[in-house]
Amino acid sequence: MAAWADGYFTEIQYTANAYAELAPGFMAFACLRHGVRPPDFGAGSTYLELGCGQGFGLNLMAAANPDAQFWGVDFHPGQIDNAIRLARDGGLANVTFEDLSFEQLLEQPSGALPRFDMIALHGIYSWVSAQARSTIVRLLDRLLKPGGLVYVSYNCLPGWASLAPLQKFIAEHAAQGSGAPQARIIAALQVAKRFADTPGSVFHASSAVRMRIEEAMKEDPAYLAHEYLNKYSQPLFHAEVASDFEAARLTFAASANIADDFMHLAAPGALQDDILGVQDPILRQTLLDYSAVKPFRRDIFVRGRNSLDHFDQNDQLDGLCFALMTGADAVLTEFPIPIGRLTGQPVVYQPLITALATGPKSLAELRALPALAGAAYGAVLQALAILTGARQIHPLRAGTTDAAPALRFNREVCRRVARGETWNSVAAAAAGAPLRIPFSDQLAMHAVFEGIEDDAEAARLAWPGMARSGRRLMINGQVLQDQAANEAELAARIGDFRRYKLLLFQQLGAI
Repeated sequence: MAAWADGYFTEIQYTANAYAELAPGFMAFACLRHGVRPPDFGAGSTYLELGCGQGFGLNLMAAANPDAQFWGVDFHPGQIDNAIRLARDGGLANVTFEDLSFEQLLEQPSGALPRFDMIALHGIYSWVSAQARSTIVRLLDRLLKPGGLVYVSYNCLPGWASLAPLQKFIAEHAAQGSGAPQARIIAALQVAKRFADTPGSVFHASSAVRMRIEEAMKEDPAYLAHEYLNKYSQPLFHAEVASDFEAARLTFAASANIADDFMHLAAPGALQDDILGVQDPILRQTLLDYSAVKPFRRDIFVRGRNSLDHFDQNDQLDGLCFALMTGADAVLTEFPIPIGRLTGQPVVYQPLITALATGPKSLAELRALPALAGAAYGAVLQALAILTGARQIHPLRAGTTDAAPALRFNREVCRRVARGETWNSVAAAAAGAPLRIPFSDQLAMHAVFEGIEDDAEAARLAWPGMARSGRRLMINGQVLQDQAANEAELAARIGDFRRYKLLLFQQLGAI
């Protein structure tokens, strides 16, 4: 391990993904639901991601929010080089990347960076040393504006406790193995699975561990290496993170895991009164974490919590406009929640989906639908929140949308996908957020961007990239292996995209 890595795994670069909960509009909506005034993320606003990795998500946010300025910092120079090249090739002028450690960033002279309206840390805080966490808090104190938001996600206790032995097992087994890190990770998982399949073993006794092993064997080894091989990997209680952040004058504002907003979805009925009876907000969050198996938290903190009165809160919520992020016929109304699964009530969800299928609508317009005349305000708000958390809809950006930067960026992303690279999203300028889509849709977008009108020709041109990357299409759970079958299925999907998705993507400012 390189000395400059300070115990952080750097042999494999981190995966490149974008996450909707890091979008400014997503965080603002979470705050509003809790009566917390979010910053006005308009023209000239500033956003920083600490530990930005490959920079794909931050580049996408910059493309989708062209009137704001974005900065990304990561200590891995290879990852920052990739981020800079993507920004350049995608035609972005409002994003800056620096290959600095947290300590080096803290040592920068005053004014080297602006102060920020939002700062994001995705998965970093529980993967670094205690000293690095202390440095992060000092950076937040220095760089965040009054009223600004911090997004922090981390492996959390007590939900991670049952997985800690698995993390140690994989780390130690992989350290003794030979070959590339990916091979060592896979070998360690295979041994762990044999233990989990053997009655009497510690892993067999834990259904959570058995499930995690099954999930991990399907995941990208690059992600698994960072999850399991960092020297200082340390899951944390929410109370520990909140205590750390107090030093930067930060207060917990909301969970970005939307189901946590609603007690009847976040905790079993027998425990709800015990949790609601607790006045201290930190202890309440801790009890929620004990009430369901939750190994990962997504928290939003605010620097200077200013509560909205009931009327102002409702006015701001009513003014939010929402748009579908998928076709109306593809909207899912069954959702995972901390205590199981939720099936949305058709009498509430169906009128919302039907109305949004005709175009974006404000919460006030949706509440006024005749079909929802008998629905409580809270039921409509909950449905919109759950649909947002499930990436089925998203709040729209306020003001005029300039889609040109998003279109340039998406064209470059889709060109790279056609070449064989892997990205999970494109930029939706209307929402200022990622639009997560399958790679077949990205190949369809590439055909549209390049003016290829014949679907079979578009599929034929896409095949070399698919062959190079090993990506294949599936029908009814069966992987298509040969070229002819993949090209035929891809041509059909490109045709479906043109007929059923193109207009929606155009309305979202994605193409």
